[in-house]
Amino acid sequence: MKTQLLLGALLPLVSAHFNLVYPVARGFDEDQLGQFPCGSQNTVSSNRTQFPITGAPIQLLMGHTSAKVEVFMALGNDPGSNFNITLLPTFQERGPQNFCIGAGALQFPAGLNITDGMNATIQVVTNGDPSGGLYNCADITFTSTQLSTADYSSHCQNSTGVSVAALSNAGFANGTSSDATASTSAAPSGSTSAAAATGSGTSTGAASQATFAGFALGAMGVLAGMAAL
Repeated sequence: MKTQLLLGALLPLVSAHFNLVYPVARGFDEDQLGQFPCGSQNTVSSNRTQFPITGAPIQLLMGHTSAKVEVFMALGNDPGSNFNITLLPTFQERGPQNFCIGAGALQFPAGLNITDGMNATIQVVTNGDPSGGLYNCADITFTSTQLSTADYSSHCQNSTGVSVAALSNAGFANGTSSDATASTSAAPSGSTSAAAATGSGTSTGAASQATFAGFALGAMGVLAGMAAL
């Protein structure tokens, strides 16, 4: 997996697209990535990723130096386009190459009653296409087995200079731009230190946004996964 992430750093930065590295994407067609849902990958994968109920990171490979990102989920074996669960509202990501959304940033709504063996599909949306959004999906099966520290780290890498910012009145990731309220930078190579995330500003609001950014960048490591529910 680390080899795959390192190879990703060699991709041309002018690419308008992004890759979903973990959980493993259903498929990828660069020319169809702007087609909802799932970048025109409409066939459910037989190779589902085992995704801990307590949370796991989402690893992306970004082709743009700046993009809005949003994460959805649909429950079921073959949910079609029914991505009606928001796991992470729209936020701003800056910096190309490896970007990890930490497990603690994913918000499972109360009452979902997720159980061991339940199937679902995660869809990540960005605004990297001038005419609309870009879509990548991963089919998962929830498991009660947590990721080890080593497994978490292997699936959560941040390139140098990557940062995130919370947005006010963000709307959908494939919509219009919004103002950022706070931001933080990532530690490279998926640091698991909480100190890796530092916020801008000293107000209570800024502190809360810095906490979001720390989770979004995977800076809390496995502890973030434990805090996801």
